[in-house]
Amino acid sequence: MSILKFEIGPLSTNCYLYIDDKTGEAVVIDPAFPTEKLIENIKKVNLKYILLTHAHADHIMSVSKIKELTSAKTVAHKCEEKRLLGDESNLYEALGCYDMPYASQNVDVFVDDGDVIEFGTKIITVLHTPGHTDGSVCYMSENFIFCGDTVFAGSYGRTDFKSGSYSDLIDSFHKLFCLQGDYLLYPGHQGSTTLNDERNFNPLSRYV
Repeated sequence: MSILKFEIGPLSTNCYLYIDDKTGEAVVIDPAFPTEKLIENIKKVNLKYILLTHAHADHIMSVSKIKELTSAKTVAHKCEEKRLLGDESNLYEALGCYDMPYASQNVDVFVDDGDVIEFGTKIITVLHTPGHTDGSVCYMSENFIFCGDTVFAGSYGRTDFKSGSYSDLIDSFHKLFCLQGDYLLYPGHQGSTTLNDERNFNPLSRYV
């Protein structure tokens, strides 16, 4: 198993390539802008899925390019479809993503809480974690979670954008904190953290 991290774009969005080394199959999580390094690594694997934690522009700008190069299926929660199709709530203009045109994309696989995604020998469980957006999800596999903009190290994603909800985010933190044991968290921005550290130090822990 390998996990490659790429910090991409003006907001330093974290994009992850999760590879099953036994089979060469892989998934990419939140492909931001199509940098040469990201595309080169995608070409080295058999990419099965493009997993979106949510569909704000800084997390999805490589989707169309990757779809041109691979047969990978785009995976997202139903509530994110409008953003992926180009609704203004994807923040394309607000985030200043003008250096490349936005290409509208369909969702191939809709997921919700508890759904399972399989590739190679790996299994990923979907956790619906609204708050940053109404369709935000986390992807849990083995002892780690790709948590998008739901949880940051010592912080959390903004809830003042369209479809965001502070109360929903607190409920999502409760869901994550109720998981048994510790997990390594791979957020959409900044460095990694652990679930135990966030249970102990995250500002939202006081409300959970």
